[in-house]
Amino acid sequence: MNNPFNLAIAHGDAFCNRTAEKQLLCQNMRSGIHTVVYASRRSGKSSLAAVVGEQLTDMVYIYIDLFSVTSPEDVAEKIYRGIVNTLGRAATDKASLAQRILKSFTRLRLNVEFDPTTPLPEFSVSLGEAPVEIHLEYIISSLDGYCSTQGIKVCLVLDEFQEICELKDSKKVEALIRGGMQSAKNVSFLMMGSRRTILRDMFEDRKRPFYKSAYVLQLPRIPVEEFAAFIVSRYSAGGKSLSHEVAKDMVEFVEAYPYYVQKLAMLHFDMGGSADSIPAAKRLLVEMETVDFEGLFLGLTNHQKRLLRAVAKQKPANIYSLAFMTSYRLGSQGGVQTSLAKLKKLDLVEMRNEVWRVVDPVFEKWLTTQ
Repeated sequence: MNNPFNLAIAHGDAFCNRTAEKQLLCQNMRSGIHTVVYASRRSGKSSLAAVVGEQLTDMVYIYIDLFSVTSPEDVAEKIYRGIVNTLGRAATDKASLAQRILKSFTRLRLNVEFDPTTPLPEFSVSLGEAPVEIHLEYIISSLDGYCSTQGIKVCLVLDEFQEICELKDSKKVEALIRGGMQSAKNVSFLMMGSRRTILRDMFEDRKRPFYKSAYVLQLPRIPVEEFAAFIVSRYSAGGKSLSHEVAKDMVEFVEAYPYYVQKLAMLHFDMGGSADSIPAAKRLLVEMETVDFEGLFLGLTNHQKRLLRAVAKQKPANIYSLAFMTSYRLGSQGGVQTSLAKLKKLDLVEMRNEVWRVVDPVFEKWLTTQ
């Protein structure tokens, strides 16, 4: 019996809800309304983008992940590569594709090879000798020009968009991309990210190039009842039954985080799917995330670790109260302010329902055991 849950990008029946968000994003992309979507890690942003791309049958969907970029050159090459490879898959006339691309992308060096075992050409791109600023300035206008000559519209997804803020000369990179975005008539931007404080600053700070340049959508949590009903239906599709109450308990345990809901359900399904195996599945979920959590924790200073652990255990309403700071040996208010600013920037803590919480619910559970 196949497990109906997996940790890959969710498609079709494996994707839960988000009906309003899908409709809004499709409408914005077709209308040329650039949009930024932000939510915490493991909230299903990439799956949402993929489902939106599947529904935009009248547009060319180009997905680019900027998570690993370390330089402006990386940004330019990733965008070029994403554009060229996607256009290659979508093109009906493969033979003349390279010539058509180079006619619009005049500053790009493009090599193309045809494998006789596959109908798709293999492309490699390089920036050549032109400064990266020239590429960043013209890459979007070049794509827009290509779209105009080919009579197509593009939805350009830039995932983990906030990573460009960590680059040298990041403001210049932002300004160059913003310039191309602002003048594009055939390219709609869908920018996504998980470090919410950084993204909010990018689009809401008057001094930043992207200020008021896009529709901002904070991705809400999927309602618990709807997520529980989804879990029950997926169990049924896998040939097993699960009560709504047990499904609801699973969803509430991970606070409706899509990645964790899928993973907990996957583990529980493999354990047989009985109500008695829920506690074991929960313990295994936390254990399996330990390596990731240890990596996050070890990257912090000792004071940041103490503050993060204190927030997980106490969930304080006033993080600067003398009782809280004394109880957890946090020192001065100034020290707490400095560590809190860093933890917020890393999207590790947030004020939610009038108390401070660790953003990731499973990380929070893990921290309370340390």
